[in-house]
Amino acid sequence: MKRGIRVTCAVCHRSKCPRGRSAPAMLYLCESGDCKGWPEAPKVGDLWPGETEEDFGYPVTNDGTEEVTE
Repeated sequence: MKRGIRVTCAVCHRSKCPRGRSAPAMLYLCESGDCKGWPEAPKVGDLWPGETEEDFGYPVTNDGTEEVTE
């Protein structure tokens, strides 16, 4: 099972928002379209930190994840 991890942008040094997901208004995250570093390495995945592929309900990429055995 995969679990999301925190991915930090090398340009703005903020945590990256997962691909295709929007951050709540009060969180100041690196987002697609706001920062030129968002699409660059380290790559972000589909999950929020701590969220599992099972929680998400769809298959996810390996980017921005760690394998867990629970």
